[in-house]
Amino acid sequence: MPIIFDRGNAFLNSFVYDVIGIKPDDRILEIGCGTGSLIKEMAEKLENGFIEGIDFSSQMVMIAKRKNRKHIARRAVNITVDHFDDHSFKKNIFTKACSVNTIYFWEKPERTVNKVMSLMQPGGKFVLAFEDVHQLEQRKLNRDVFRFYRRSDVRYLLENGGFSNGVSVESREKGKLSFHCAVATK
Repeated sequence: MPIIFDRGNAFLNSFVYDVIGIKPDDRILEIGCGTGSLIKEMAEKLENGFIEGIDFSSQMVMIAKRKNRKHIARRAVNITVDHFDDHSFKKNIFTKACSVNTIYFWEKPERTVNKVMSLMQPGGKFVLAFEDVHQLEQRKLNRDVFRFYRRSDVRYLLENGGFSNGVSVESREKGKLSFHCAVATK
């Protein structure tokens, strides 16, 4: 499964990496960090910064920790097993936050967005990556588990969650597939 996650998320991870604009002293949160591939790539750019990863899967966190052991050893990365909505963080601590292919599973999306917003420093950037709704509708996905979002739905969710300094949605194509990154600023 980890190989499938890495391959399946590689395009969106690369997209997020390009959009997030990492600075050497950023404090970054990745929600649903999976195997830690994006964390590893981002951590290479940090000098005095820090990345906090969180995922509810202990198996994924184990892999992410192994993949990022060098960055964990230099105290640039911490990865935790927990549900994001239940985990406590200091308020206004992160300069950037991101999440790839997790929005479909958020039980209370408004609550999740409000929490992300509360953790961001003023001017902080949140990048939320997701697949195009039309692709997801073509798959036989359990609608009780997966929530599908249009670009406008995500924009509305982020704006109403307090990201009032601007929300844009950037899109990229990979073959016949479309992927999106909503970029929100606190």
